[in-house]
Amino acid sequence: MRLVVFLALLPLLSCTKEPVYSPYNEVMDGMYSCQQANPLDSTATFGALIGTWDWRFVRSTSWEYYESEEEYRGFELTFESDGSVLLNQNDTASIEGTWTLENSWVSFSLSTQPYIPTVFGQALLCDDHLMFYSSPMDGPDHLYQKQ
Repeated sequence: MRLVVFLALLPLLSCTKEPVYSPYNEVMDGMYSCQQANPLDSTATFGALIGTWDWRFVRSTSWEYYESEEEYRGFELTFESDGSVLLNQNDTASIEGTWTLENSWVSFSLSTQPYIPTVFGQALLCDDHLMFYSSPMDGPDHLYQKQ
């Protein structure tokens, strides 16, 4: 009898908890089509990037699904019109450098010196969101929101 009860409870014990769905998934899902519907030239893209952006979300679908609203919480990315960039990492560390806008296969990407991993991929702008779209290259996508 104990064996029957154990076997009946086994599926419940082996289940993994599903991640809580983040509303940032919907924002990310719409970024590519929004970018295509409202394309910006290099001057407009450069101007739209100027300012401070708060990191919001990371999602990776390459090897196994992963998403987080916590991993880079507190990161602030500031682009200046003189080509300087500052990544403040939770007030514990920062990266200062330069950035340039480059033509790419969707629209534009950024090149930073030194390299900043959360800005790798296509720069997709829509409303007050900026997504670095690197999932086509098996990288994670990062979402920022303008302050």
